[in-house]
Amino acid sequence: MADDNKKQHINQNNKKQTRNTSKDHVFRKRQPQKPEKGDNVLYISTKTNIKAQLERCNKLINNNENEIIIYCLGAAVQRGILLALQLCERHIAFDIHTNTLSTELIDDLEPAVDEADYEIQKRFNSALRIRVFRSNLVETSEKRDA
Repeated sequence: MADDNKKQHINQNNKKQTRNTSKDHVFRKRQPQKPEKGDNVLYISTKTNIKAQLERCNKLINNNENEIIIYCLGAAVQRGILLALQLCERHIAFDIHTNTLSTELIDDLEPAVDEADYEIQKRFNSALRIRVFRSNLVETSEKRDA
């Protein structure tokens, strides 16, 4: 009985893998869309050098930037959170606000043989938008005292 369950589980895993790839198509992931652009907007991936991004943020803060937006997708969410927390640790006047969202990702299935058609596959991935902003310390201290 246990062997049947193992075989069934293995077959289900194989179906998931073969659904996205086939001998007739070449699988290519498109770059995710970027909802915002600007000097103060950062996109963090799993390959992003966090130390370099931290220095970039420090330069923005030293140039009197009041807000930095950090976007991270999927497995890079941890790296984005780490960057935001390091910024707030170094610059006590800054605070964090986060929003979670789902991003639609599009993959191209390009034909590898003449008989195959071009196909598009859509999927969703979790994302995080982190807003690091300069908080008003006077208002914050007054609220604490009250």
